[in-house]
Amino acid sequence: MKALGLSTLCLLGALASGCATSGVVDTALHGDLAALKRDVKRAQERDELDRGRVADLAQAVASREVRSAKGAAAIEKLHAVRPCAAPLSAVLSDRAKKGDDAAAEATLILLELGKLNAPRQVKKYGAASSGAWRAVGARAATRPSDGPLRRQLIQDPDERVRRAALSAAVDARQPDDLDALLEAARLDPDPLSRSLAVRAVGAIGGPKAALALDDLWARADETTRVTVIDAWSMEATYRQGGDRKLVRIAETEQGVTQVSAAAALTRRGGDVAQLGTQVLARAIKEGSELERRLAIQLASPDDPDVQKALQDAAKDGNKEVAVIALAKLAGTKKGRQKAIIALRPMAKKTDDVGVQARAALAAAADASIKSDLVAQLDAPTARYRTVAAVGLLRLGDYSRAATALADDDPVVRTAVACSVLSAETRPRR
Repeated sequence: MKALGLSTLCLLGALASGCATSGVVDTALHGDLAALKRDVKRAQERDELDRGRVADLAQAVASREVRSAKGAAAIEKLHAVRPCAAPLSAVLSDRAKKGDDAAAEATLILLELGKLNAPRQVKKYGAASSGAWRAVGARAATRPSDGPLRRQLIQDPDERVRRAALSAAVDARQPDDLDALLEAARLDPDPLSRSLAVRAVGAIGGPKAALALDDLWARADETTRVTVIDAWSMEATYRQGGDRKLVRIAETEQGVTQVSAAAALTRRGGDVAQLGTQVLARAIKEGSELERRLAIQLASPDDPDVQKALQDAAKDGNKEVAVIALAKLAGTKKGRQKAIIALRPMAKKTDDVGVQARAALAAAADASIKSDLVAQLDAPTARYRTVAAVGLLRLGDYSRAATALADDDPVVRTAVACSVLSAETRPRR
């Protein structure tokens, strides 16, 4: 970690608590990692790390990570902080002043936060020589008058630009984009770009879009078909025959596509929701492991048929399926207590099932798991340490979770800092 001047960040307003920082927060801003570890431990021993102080610490850590990373690592850090970008807008604005690709990524995040004037970005970067900056102009091109540029950039040689232009097309919902979108959905070499193109077609809707989605379905692989299902469920396409397509798939197809269509029907509600629920309950009982896991994640546990299927799955010999089913039941009023009792012995395992069980217990606010989560903060696997810290946050133990803000792995530090900041932007219980 490079040392950063506290005054610089204070001038930027990067911390919610302003310049009145001291101790562990000050160390996070301009100390080294060893000092941060020491000061976090000392603050824990003195019982100084309440929720507010940990939020300040998380903001300092996340800001430091964004400012100090260089090259490709900087872009990865910016991707990591997208879910908690709003409270980091000051440091993102500072990072956006640089001329590199990471500066363009920071500008893109600020644009999507609504912090920048979109027409100005189109004018400034729509024809930029740098693909990273051209992507900023492409993402801002959501007005009807931006249509010619948007369609041009959908065919750009740089996939970053194409993705941004296709995302803009999803927001723009302009019928004039359809031909360019359909070509991208069929021919773009980038899977994400193809997926965005299909979603944009669904967002536009109308008879031509509905017919085109039929054609895409006929020649698509499973992954693309799942995206087509998503497009059919969009409001503009759903009423143009998308509802009938989803019903047919839920009734006649097999595998992931059937489960995805069923979930889309349940989200739509109305008369078709019951069909979707029945298909999901059946998939939980009879599907492949992948189908069962997906159906468990997508189904509403409030439905009696789904609840029965979850209860059966919770007793399954396949512990990977059982722990997910129990986690789902633990989130319900009726099934919570029994699920917690079943999860506790699973939480003693040291494998992935144990990690999932501990996370489920934390999500269910079972404080008995706290000591196990504290021990997991020392796990050799970075993901396990992250899960442990997030679990402690869910239990309200911000002080112990703060250990992960001084983790050796910057990915862990950033992920946990983002979890803290995201929690601060939601209403408190």
